[in-house]
Amino acid sequence: MTAGALNWRVMLTRRAPKTFISVLAAVGLLMSGCAQITALVEDLPRLTKKDLRFKPPQSSFVFARDGSLITSFHGVQNRTVIPLGKIPEKVQEAVLAIEDERFYEHDGVDMRAVGRALITNIREGEIEEGGSTITQQYVKNVIISPNDIAERSFERKITEAALARQIEKELTKKEILERYLNTVYFGAGAYGIQAASRTYFNRRAKDLSLSQAALLAGVIQSPEDYNPYREKQAALERRDVVLRQMENLGFITPEESAKATSAKLKLQKAVEKDTYAAPYFVDYVRRLITYDPRFKFLGKNPIKREQQILTGGLRIYTTVDLEMQAAAEEAVRAVLIEDTDPHASLVAMEPDTGYVRAMVGGRDYFAKKKHDRFAKLNLAIQGEPRLGKGGKAPGTGRQAGSAFKPFALAAALENGTSLSEVYPASGDEGGCKTFPTSYESWRVCNYEGAAYGAMSLLEGTVKSVNIVYAQLILDTGAEAVVELASNMGIGTPLLAVNSAALGTNEVNPLGMATGYATFAADGLHTPPVAITKIIDANGKTLYEDHTESEQVLEPEIAYMVTTALQQVIQRGTGTAALGIGRPAAGKTGTAQEYRDAWFGGYTPDLVAAVWVGYPEGAIEMKPSCPTVIGCRPTRIQVTGGSWPTQIWTLFMARALANVPASDFEVPAGAGTVSITIDTRTGCVANRTTPKEFKDTAEYPLGAQPECVAPIDEKKKKKNKNRDEDDDEATEPRPSGGGNGGGGGQSNNSNERTVPSVLGYTRPAAEDALRNQGFSVNVIFEAESNPGQARRRRGRVWKQSPGGGDSAPRGSTVTIWVNPS
Repeated sequence: MTAGALNWRVMLTRRAPKTFISVLAAVGLLMSGCAQITALVEDLPRLTKKDLRFKPPQSSFVFARDGSLITSFHGVQNRTVIPLGKIPEKVQEAVLAIEDERFYEHDGVDMRAVGRALITNIREGEIEEGGSTITQQYVKNVIISPNDIAERSFERKITEAALARQIEKELTKKEILERYLNTVYFGAGAYGIQAASRTYFNRRAKDLSLSQAALLAGVIQSPEDYNPYREKQAALERRDVVLRQMENLGFITPEESAKATSAKLKLQKAVEKDTYAAPYFVDYVRRLITYDPRFKFLGKNPIKREQQILTGGLRIYTTVDLEMQAAAEEAVRAVLIEDTDPHASLVAMEPDTGYVRAMVGGRDYFAKKKHDRFAKLNLAIQGEPRLGKGGKAPGTGRQAGSAFKPFALAAALENGTSLSEVYPASGDEGGCKTFPTSYESWRVCNYEGAAYGAMSLLEGTVKSVNIVYAQLILDTGAEAVVELASNMGIGTPLLAVNSAALGTNEVNPLGMATGYATFAADGLHTPPVAITKIIDANGKTLYEDHTESEQVLEPEIAYMVTTALQQVIQRGTGTAALGIGRPAAGKTGTAQEYRDAWFGGYTPDLVAAVWVGYPEGAIEMKPSCPTVIGCRPTRIQVTGGSWPTQIWTLFMARALANVPASDFEVPAGAGTVSITIDTRTGCVANRTTPKEFKDTAEYPLGAQPECVAPIDEKKKKKNKNRDEDDDEATEPRPSGGGNGGGGGQSNNSNERTVPSVLGYTRPAAEDALRNQGFSVNVIFEAESNPGQARRRRGRVWKQSPGGGDSAPRGSTVTIWVNPS
């Protein structure tokens, strides 16, 4: 052995003793020629059908109502696969120039590159250069070491080469290049050219400039060393290497190279991955897909479905309206301005479709745990079935208080009770009354112990009188009340107990919004819809919403509840909601000792339920606390009519700002009349009935009160100059959509108040008008909206004079009727 050879061997052994044998083996292989290498390759593992499949993990995307992207879900690999046709030639050429310039010439292994790399590795005494083709890199990244760092060894390189040769026989060059560009790692968590384009430049791959394409191509060799965010200068120098190589290969002209070399980096990060719009709504969507049985087609169990969300490349289209979402969040922030204030939740949805348009589930979903340990607890869906491990979403619902009373009211009306039914509203102890039951005595107190005389069910609803509703549920039955509430959309478990009428069951804002939406939709229940469509990475539609509605409450019953809840806003506990400036119905709710506060309300177009309280439990919200146990001082004493109603009003006013105001219409086919009653007797009020004992209520035709309250003779004498024809003055007035007016004369004895007959059939409208002493002129003409005309065939859509106007008795009222 010569001295030179000995020195070379000593140097190599000292520098890389662990690789010495491998280096010698590689030299031997090189010296023996390509034929021997090919023979060795033939004995290595063979490709399988699984190896040839191309289903890399892909990010899934969530889109808003308008199609805008909200956020993406991904696991370890953030990737979006795109076809080669959407990757510009300059991007392809930049990668080929720096990674595999003879890609279209070799058969998977570039022997010239292998020889060059081998010499470099021998000189360095370790594997410094691989000589890998794009095909070999693809084999390494996808088949040999997916999601891992491949071992650096000559044995692995030989296996890689063998499989690359086989891949080239099965796939075209374009297929290999497309797969490579969609799987190679570009750093910063971005796999594939599309994710890299978004990560570094916040644009699609097809929009990359030459300079940007070269930079990304240069990153591939060492994503950490050439990360442009951290190693800007190194990244620029590497970009310029790529551009020179592209010029040398004739891919670009010298002028193009010079221009791209002088271009500034102009990095632009995409929107932060960990923050996005409507986070509580997104949480709801993710839980639906993971836990709701409707989405079993994505996987047989929640673990499989969660995996699909993270790696399946799904496109999830949702119902959230980002403008309404912003309005909801701003409404909460505008009212609960202090860090020490309680939290709030709001759910808004469309009554007719069930589409959830906004969801606030807490104060700040993205808050760090040390600042808010309840940040990611979605208060909007607490305890909701099929939304979490154990069969329900985390947390428990909250007592609804009087916001639950509309369900008891609806059940009672279904049972034949009338809004004019009169109940004693006080008890043996003033504002409290003890009721004997089959189990034990039940003591019920009105809010703040208020004492009343006898009052109608309508007035008991407007004033939210507990003693009235205690009698109501005893007459109706707790089972009927909770069954109806469940049918209308309350998903949390409900106990059939008498106190259910007073809201002792635990509910959540999603359920309350759904239940109130059923009232707004004339008793038609539509389950909440958050996801309209899911499409897979190949564009195939996997799911499309076809939610079916069910009539769970008679339209006229729902309408009568609505007219009662309108008066809650007009003159009851919900007057703070008058600020939206359009017809609305709603109900306040305050749990015992001010522990939870609610407001649920709706217009014909939108419904929203708002809860205010503390996420950690039912804690009293009072300005001062006699004890710190179970109480937390707040700026005000929180009731349903305070902060919840204020939040609801701010939200609804903005959410409906561009929606024309509309009134609640009498349901098609429902015959109801609006009657002003004397709350002391339940009979039709007369002119001598004091204002404080008058209520206007809706009744089904044929079920309205027939009796007239007794005349107050003293008051009658005082009004002797007025028309004393009380029977005529108190005739029932057909309903006009709950406008609250009573029938009767105006101050002029010859004047009559024109009843509203909008929505009535022609015969019913004629009868109503003639009963009030008017003649009728009928014009058969379709209204301008064809859809409305079809839905309201044979019904009145316009009248003159209008409902509520005064006109001489015997004059003519003209009505316009849609042709049948």
